[in-house]
Amino acid sequence: MVTSQTTVIEMVISALNEENIPYMIVGSMAASAHGEIRDTHDMDMVVVLDTDSVHRLAKRLGEEFYFDLESAEGAVRNADMFNVIHYDSSFKIDFWLLKSDELSQMQFSRRQESTAWGKTRAFVESAEDTILSKLLWNKISPSERQLKDIAGILKIRKDRLDYTYMKEWAAKRGVLDTLERLIEEN
Repeated sequence: MVTSQTTVIEMVISALNEENIPYMIVGSMAASAHGEIRDTHDMDMVVVLDTDSVHRLAKRLGEEFYFDLESAEGAVRNADMFNVIHYDSSFKIDFWLLKSDELSQMQFSRRQESTAWGKTRAFVESAEDTILSKLLWNKISPSERQLKDIAGILKIRKDRLDYTYMKEWAAKRGVLDTLERLIEEN
């Protein structure tokens, strides 16, 4: 029997929580938590790791996941990313090391607790920051998927979003026109 996606997500979240490794779920999983749910075959997470914590994480996940320790150590050294893959389900988790720029630090400080993935508490990027992240990814590589994720969040959370915050950061990052158009359309 193949392990369910929710079970795999709970395994990773539990490992991070138990090892006191700061993280937040981002990308399509965060968009689904705040907006309209869509299928995905991976999960993106921003993490704060050092050499010691990456070794603890590898030990905790190593039996159930393909975990290339050398790649993970390189990601820690270079503030880059690495991934792990659950053997049974082939579900992939991309771990992105937290960047030091002002927006990344702000987004991480605004992460929110959620129970969208089973009973395990998890930290997820805020709805506003998920919108901003998707706008920035869309600027780099235009994609209808990014815009649909944003539209889904706007529809579900419309009256509960901090538009001032989003517009301020969207203007700083050169994506305000796209944000305003999506707000008007949704």
